[in-house]
Amino acid sequence: MEPFFIGITGGSGSGKTALAKELKKNLGKKASIFHIDNYQKFEGKLPEIYGMKNWDHPKSINWNKLIKDLVSLKNSKKIIIKARDQRKLKRIKEIVFPPSEIVIIEGYLLFYKKPIRNLLDIHIYLEAGGEARIIRRTKFKNEKYIRKILLPMHHKYIESTRKFANLVLNTEKYSIKQCCEKIIRYLPNKF
Repeated sequence: MEPFFIGITGGSGSGKTALAKELKKNLGKKASIFHIDNYQKFEGKLPEIYGMKNWDHPKSINWNKLIKDLVSLKNSKKIIIKARDQRKLKRIKEIVFPPSEIVIIEGYLLFYKKPIRNLLDIHIYLEAGGEARIIRRTKFKNEKYIRKILLPMHHKYIESTRKFANLVLNTEKYSIKQCCEKIIRYLPNKF
């Protein structure tokens, strides 16, 4: 059986990871979580702007490897992921990621590339205002980075992908639990 892909995108601090975990909790063993952050390039390969590494530009993602791995998963094949430590920004280990009935894929640029959008069965965009997202942000609390890179990149590359969503959920208006309930109701009856 082909895995069912749930795609979750939105800006940094919009609640993507929290929602993915809540969905996994509700869907149980038939679901797994896939983070596209594991496909970010490392410092030497990142674009730069204002003298800083730009982690939020599309060129910061290894798209070829990401697409290849998602296609393999969609074809029910296991993949090897080089997992990252998000705090220290280095690879920590290789993980065997087996296919599952439902794969919850979350990432800030998830809808940016058409080949990835075409693999997703449901497209969910999480909306939250810039100030709310900054307050919730757990990594890179550098004010200069946030104002000069993060927010402009969000506006240019993430916000513009909202139009591809089947569901747009405002995480300032609804709790993560309420968002999860809305998604569960949206899923096909087989789940």
